[in-house]
Amino acid sequence: MSQALSGPRQVSYVLFALALLIVARFDLGPCALAGLVSYMILDVTERRLHLAGARPRTARWTAVAVFVIMATVLTWVFVEFLREGLTRLPVLLDTVLPRLTALSERFGLELPADNARELRDLVVASAKENTASISKTSGLLTRGFFLVIAGVFAAVLRFLTPAATAHDGHLFDSVRLEFNARVTLFMRSFERVVGAQVSISVLNTLLTAIFLRSMGFPFRGFLTLTTFVCGLIPIIGNIVSNIFIVAAGLTVSTHMAMFGLSYLVIIHKLEYLLNSRIIGGSIDTPMWMTLLGLVVGEALMGVPGVLLAPALLHYAREELRSIPSVKA
Repeated sequence: MSQALSGPRQVSYVLFALALLIVARFDLGPCALAGLVSYMILDVTERRLHLAGARPRTARWTAVAVFVIMATVLTWVFVEFLREGLTRLPVLLDTVLPRLTALSERFGLELPADNARELRDLVVASAKENTASISKTSGLLTRGFFLVIAGVFAAVLRFLTPAATAHDGHLFDSVRLEFNARVTLFMRSFERVVGAQVSISVLNTLLTAIFLRSMGFPFRGFLTLTTFVCGLIPIIGNIVSNIFIVAAGLTVSTHMAMFGLSYLVIIHKLEYLLNSRIIGGSIDTPMWMTLLGLVVGEALMGVPGVLLAPALLHYAREELRSIPSVKA
């Protein structure tokens, strides 16, 4: 029979699960996500500088400087995304709905409304029905904003604080070391999954921006920002950004909308190859499991839960692989 798990390791699993339950129960998803992303940027930058031969002190403070720059850029991107969305989305909606109504009449399709005005009212009513989800997102401007700031500062302070390595043989030290091992493994999963998702989103955004400009699509700024921000959300994000791109093409002509749809099909097929290249084939989670994780994550923590779900699935798989099997 294989060696059983030690007591401290079992306790560390309980503590890690308890931490996840606390995050979900008290809506601390924005805080956890902000802290994880911040620490990932700091840690990855420092490790790469170490590999490049930089001194420890130089690598640490350079990582902090890089983090400040990246945090500033990301903040600007999200602020611009909100500003463009508030100004461009109503115009896009008012322009595309009459054309959508005309197409439905031309091809004999039934829409859930008799005219463009009713269809617009239906979209607005549907948004109001999801007040809970919208409130979680808009909460970033109130309580959620404070949680994000707290998570960022906690990550920076943890990064600048040397990790304790002493072990006096006490149970507390054993549990602490095992819990640190759980957190480290999860951070590696988070780095691999989220880092790959960001890389894919950036590349997809660049290709889409070139396509939109070359084809003369309207709402290019809004569509480019939407492609990047929504691309950070696995599976669902691409569907949302694709709908906006096809809708923008429809405001010009049906042919442009179909051309845009064809481009999106091709680029997403290419993304499957790029995804396997960037991730290296190490994340082999079935799509049905990923979708189920996204649904559960959204129900527990909203948008942060959707972003954390793939990393948690990968972490759970890696933990199970590290546990020795019991053989008779």
